[in-house]
Amino acid sequence: MLFLKPLFLLFVLLAVSNLLAQNCPNQITVESGLQSFPCADVTVTTEGNAISATADPCPGGGPYAIFEGSWIFTFSQPVGGVTFNFSSFDFQSVPGGPPIYDEVTLEINGAPFPFPNAGSSSSCPFSVPLLVSGTGGLRSGSGGNGACENLNIITTISTLKVTNTFNNGNSLGVLFDIAFCCPPCLTKAGIIPSAPLNLCPDAIATVPPATPNILPAGTMLQYILFSDPADTLGSIISISNTPDFSFDPAVMQEGVTYYITAIAGNELNGNVDLSDRCLDVSDEAVPVTWRSKPSVFFSTDSPDVCKGTCFDIKIEFSGEPPFTLTYNSSLNGLQTKIYNDYFGIIKYCLAPGEPISTISIEALKITDKYCVCE
Repeated sequence: MLFLKPLFLLFVLLAVSNLLAQNCPNQITVESGLQSFPCADVTVTTEGNAISATADPCPGGGPYAIFEGSWIFTFSQPVGGVTFNFSSFDFQSVPGGPPIYDEVTLEINGAPFPFPNAGSSSSCPFSVPLLVSGTGGLRSGSGGNGACENLNIITTISTLKVTNTFNNGNSLGVLFDIAFCCPPCLTKAGIIPSAPLNLCPDAIATVPPATPNILPAGTMLQYILFSDPADTLGSIISISNTPDFSFDPAVMQEGVTYYITAIAGNELNGNVDLSDRCLDVSDEAVPVTWRSKPSVFFSTDSPDVCKGTCFDIKIEFSGEPPFTLTYNSSLNGLQTKIYNDYFGIIKYCLAPGEPISTISIEALKITDKYCVCE
């Protein structure tokens, strides 16, 4: 398992880098209660003087306003980060005294969390940049409407508390909006290292286990047999915990190509949850075809043969050449011959003194490219 660790670390770093490079897409708009998203639900509550407001048309101009109070966002399962837009940070110069200003602080998962930066400058006219205070809060550094855009905080978040505090007097409050990122998907099913399989109907299709896997807690690996590469999950015939599948004549056909691949995702009632947002289907599938067993048919142009003449027994095969035929003849006993085509001939000549009899020929064993029938 040691060789998986660098791969897993690289995958995590790539996933986090992708989050850092873009803003979170799941915009929270509910002002009280529950809002549902594909990867998590969020419950919004308040403490103190926190109200909904959309007074500012700039990015970050609502729907959340804080005077002296807090907005609290509780997620049903941990998310991967948040994106803020802030506006209307108040800063009032007071002659002969300290300025009056807003300062926003964060608590993530119940602990103080300093702002990592002050975001990008706002596109709103007449706004001034924000700064991170010495205690990790966010505030305006000079007079004017302090604002910022695209302030990304990428960390695992279960609860988030956004609090505004007045400093040195009553200020005008802060407006903001917020979106969250679903956590990166780390689950990986791996690849099955196998060439295509061609089997007899009574043979079991067995492939090597998929590798390497990344299976976070609560996830599992399974294998599926399916029929349509263009609709993998919609054409599943069978699901197995091991990479072994048998031919089922009730739902399958001989000569049709099916596919085996690996899937990984959240465990649900003993199986992989096919609706899991992070469901991973292996990038490769192994083709498997159960072939019909070969057969042989004997015939002759005339069933009556005169002494002293020669005649042909015609052979017609089904299956996939080359064919190896073992047969028993009343004329020359046990014989084994190889045929590279679907048709062949066994030639017999009867001596003039040959006693009158019935000529018989019986196939004992036939082997084609894939199967044996005996």
